[in-house]
Amino acid sequence: MRLGAKQMDYKKYIIYWNRHDFYNYGSQVAFHHNSVSFKNELMSPGKKIVGWGTSFNYQAARAYPQLPLLRKGKTYYVALKFESIPENAAYLKIDFKDNLNESIKKVYIKGKLGSFEFPENAHSYTMELMSAGTKQIEFQQIEISETPIIWGDYEFMEFKSQSDELTVLFVEPNHHAIPQIEYKQVEKLGNTMAIASSLWGANFFISDEIEQYLRDIKHNYKKIRLISYGAYGNVGVRYYNALLKYPGYVTDEEIPLSKIEEERQDTLSKNERKILVQAYQNPQVKVWYKGTNKEVSFVKTLINGISRLQEFKI
Repeated sequence: MRLGAKQMDYKKYIIYWNRHDFYNYGSQVAFHHNSVSFKNELMSPGKKIVGWGTSFNYQAARAYPQLPLLRKGKTYYVALKFESIPENAAYLKIDFKDNLNESIKKVYIKGKLGSFEFPENAHSYTMELMSAGTKQIEFQQIEISETPIIWGDYEFMEFKSQSDELTVLFVEPNHHAIPQIEYKQVEKLGNTMAIASSLWGANFFISDEIEQYLRDIKHNYKKIRLISYGAYGNVGVRYYNALLKYPGYVTDEEIPLSKIEEERQDTLSKNERKILVQAYQNPQVKVWYKGTNKEVSFVKTLINGISRLQEFKI
């Protein structure tokens, strides 16, 4: 759990499997909702499993950058979220390049957590997940952060004020970064706990960790309200409203129940599905924001709609 001050300056970038640059020869690859299974019994140590680049010349490369633009001289922290068979049989190589695309420095990260400093004379960089004798990888994501990373799927960011009420805000996932949140953006919500996730689609916020937190605070406040400002957060608000009966406030954007069941078919328990069905068939939440376009698309999830909260009234 990450607890912060009122003014948050926190950015985390999320890097997913690159479907256009991985070791294909003899490989078996399966794409899941928020992970990739890679298997190759014959791959030699020292081979690249999957790679990412930062070519900022679209005209030359005909591709957009796959890695975030980082600042020179700044230290960054890395979390490698994958499991290998055998254990510890893969590592990350970061290669910094000058303006002629010549390598000037390499950094190797062999644990789950690490850090690096972006060189002052670097113009770009690449990242490669390398084999150290691995036969199989279950890959979720790589995270790059401007602050030390606390391991976990969810971040709990506290914006405290003296009150016997609490607003629990479900931060809409951005898919390639955890959106930066500042006190001025949530000031109108009063005493607030913002829950964000680095998972793809936040796993719709259906989590034992979040459920336990919401149960633990039940007797600490006179009133607890749940609020979202986008489609994925709406699912979380609906779900915990049905489960715990906390008042819920959502927008009019909706992800179909069938899509949630399809994407979480291997990880959704019978009881979780029962609560979800109840939340959709007999909604008890209030729609506080109505947009002009209810359609949920990937492009739409890249837009940070947190400014909508300025219209919310407690």
